[in-house]
Amino acid sequence: MNLTEGLGESQASFEHLYENAPCGYLSIALDGVIVRANGTFLAWTGYRRDDLVGVPLVTLLHTGSQLLYETRYLPALLLNGEALEVALELRRADGTSMPILVNGALVRDESGAPQGVRFAIFDSSVRQGYERQLLAARRLAESSESHVRSLQDASSRFGAATTDGALADAIALTVRGAFAASGASVYLVDDEGSLQRASGDSPAGSLPPFGSGLAEVAMRGSRTVVVNRPSASARPDIADALRAARAETLVVVPLRDGDRPLGVVVAVFGRARTFDTADTDLQEALVRQAEQALIRIRLQGQLERLALYDQLTGLARRNVVRERLMDAIRLAELTNRSMALVFIDLDGFKAINDELGHVVGDSVLTQVGERLQSVVRKGDVVGRFGGDEFVVICENADIGAVERVSERLHAAIREPFTGTASGAVLTGSIGVAIHSARGHSDLSPDAMIECADEAMYRSKRAGKNRTTIVASEAENERRR
Repeated sequence: MNLTEGLGESQASFEHLYENAPCGYLSIALDGVIVRANGTFLAWTGYRRDDLVGVPLVTLLHTGSQLLYETRYLPALLLNGEALEVALELRRADGTSMPILVNGALVRDESGAPQGVRFAIFDSSVRQGYERQLLAARRLAESSESHVRSLQDASSRFGAATTDGALADAIALTVRGAFAASGASVYLVDDEGSLQRASGDSPAGSLPPFGSGLAEVAMRGSRTVVVNRPSASARPDIADALRAARAETLVVVPLRDGDRPLGVVVAVFGRARTFDTADTDLQEALVRQAEQALIRIRLQGQLERLALYDQLTGLARRNVVRERLMDAIRLAELTNRSMALVFIDLDGFKAINDELGHVVGDSVLTQVGERLQSVVRKGDVVGRFGGDEFVVICENADIGAVERVSERLHAAIREPFTGTASGAVLTGSIGVAIHSARGHSDLSPDAMIECADEAMYRSKRAGKNRTTIVASEAENERRR
């Protein structure tokens, strides 16, 4: 047997196994349309292959299973990559019902992007008691139309939010509507690890759940905390708060990113409230959506900050420097006041980098950035222009003011460093471009940067560790 014949027989064997497997197989596109079905599935259901290909899978399910599939099974499958042993009810070609168990898994391409879904379907007709379970599931699903609308509304609202505050407003609004709560509030963890109210309304906003420790309990245990007023007698602070808010039930739901707490959602109810399985499932689905939206918003914020600010020093990057410089030039021309751009290049930094390594060099740059920020005037903008080059934008600054700023910059750069670089000696060559505004001019940020850069190189050529000041509109210069 040659290789071609062997491959052909192997392919035929796999095809035979697929078509005649002891379970049904379906391949579904991401839009829910059936792409392929095996012979076992066709035999069980009575459909022809042409009847199924191109048809949405959900149309083959009974009403209760449609809701279960769309609101619980499919979201779990897309979120986790797989969903196993879910009970659904299928409609055969002759209209009769067929109880099934479904295992589903996402199919991904080489880059990890989802391409479709594969389902393994098992006939569960003979399972004892299955009809009773299926009936209960169908009734539960059919009674959850409002929950479905809540999930749809939440998806739209959360997806449109671009800030923490906007998302918190959307969460509070959704919780009030989904559970008929008297009020809802959202508290988020800030950069210092403290809970801060991001959104909410009375009476939930007036409750002190954090002083009572309920929020910490919810976040630490990653579980929902439900408190009814009669059972809060052991905690007078909670009972008093509920009484003041004319509420009977308080619910605190944690928001988390894995092991990291993000905040809590607080809801209060004017009447005593219990939560059935459908309510709990809806709550979990809403919380998962809210968590993912909050993670997305904060990641986007981090990306924006990385684009605007230098990751090493936290100083403004080139694009921000240019924007702020343009603003400073326009303001100077509107107010007829001078402004200046200070360009700094570190003398001796290359030797530190070469001799002590880039890690030590990065530490030196970080320390220099902190020092420059500490000695400039309030309102001055400090930026890292690249490598060991820094800039300072000084609004409302004449030659005298710039000289004083430059002296402080020189002194800050010369200070001893900590750590491995403690013995390193560093100075700065400074070039300053002064713009003495007299009405409107065509001075651009790039032109002023070039002028200050050239002044800095004059300081280097003159012996380093000094300042050269030039006028942006003329070649008048003053050296010190």
